[in-house]
Amino acid sequence: MNRTFLPAILLATVICNFARAQTQAKECVLQAEHYKIVALPLLPRHINNHSQVVGTTDTHGAAIWGEKEGLRTLATSAGFTIAELVSVNNQGQAAGFATDSNSAKHQGFRYADGKMTVLSGSQSRPYAINDAGHVAGESLLPGKLEPSPVLWKDQTPVDLGACCGGAAVALNNRGQIAGNQYDREGRYHAFTWDSARGIQPLGPQDTFSSAIAINDVGHIILDAFSGGMWLYAEGKPTPLQLGPQKNAKPAALNNCDVIVGAFGPYSDAERAFVWDKEHGFHDLNDLIPANSGWTLERTSSINDRGEIAGWGDHKGDDDAGFLLIPQ
Repeated sequence: MNRTFLPAILLATVICNFARAQTQAKECVLQAEHYKIVALPLLPRHINNHSQVVGTTDTHGAAIWGEKEGLRTLATSAGFTIAELVSVNNQGQAAGFATDSNSAKHQGFRYADGKMTVLSGSQSRPYAINDAGHVAGESLLPGKLEPSPVLWKDQTPVDLGACCGGAAVALNNRGQIAGNQYDREGRYHAFTWDSARGIQPLGPQDTFSSAIAINDVGHIILDAFSGGMWLYAEGKPTPLQLGPQKNAKPAALNNCDVIVGAFGPYSDAERAFVWDKEHGFHDLNDLIPANSGWTLERTSSINDRGEIAGWGDHKGDDDAGFLLIPQ
């Protein structure tokens, strides 16, 4: 395998240009030549820039993990049997949801300062929380027949204006949202939203599409299904050529557009990958010690330090969580 990397000292630390994003410049990290692997005691969904990881335990409890703090499991609300944290901001505030045993009822919540607060609205389900503590997700709003994309500020859901149902799946620190909505013909389309412009469609409107992730620069990963993967930057779509693997499925990106996800012919044969424009596509299994006992199958999140969270097989243990630390 041919690999082209920056020299070790330069590897990875780059200054992302946030001028066009009208935010203060921040450092973020490109992919590394090697990673240290740390076993996690939960199935990870998201990691913040302080290496805190949220997800769910093998007993289906919502949990947050930090290297110093260890694992903290949250109590599940009465009437619910399964809970999960799905996003954590850089203040350690998290968003998650609980479901009943039949997965027929779900309730979103925000976790901050050791306390859980229920997100108002029927069938509420969050997907992301930003550093302002705002939460994006979906809720069944009064007068509507299907859950719709919402933004919670001060626990009150703000209807984003989708006509026919959908969800806000990603939220950045500029208050921009990426999500998906149904049109009146029942087609599923990606959109972006901000308080100034409201909902703006993304991708071709004559086919199905889905937003996957958004970073603080406002770049969005979009799956146009028959049209392939795209990266929207400054409002312009660019085909996302991740590599020779046409079945690569992105899951997240950091502020330097480093993308992680999984690839493979089917779910039981998937392997975790990392990609950036500078270094290209790599199977993460090639970037960890060969004798680690791990097969990295999926990645769910990457932070600006280049740390990657995901899960795989560890010495026969399926769905074992891991944290990869750039070396």
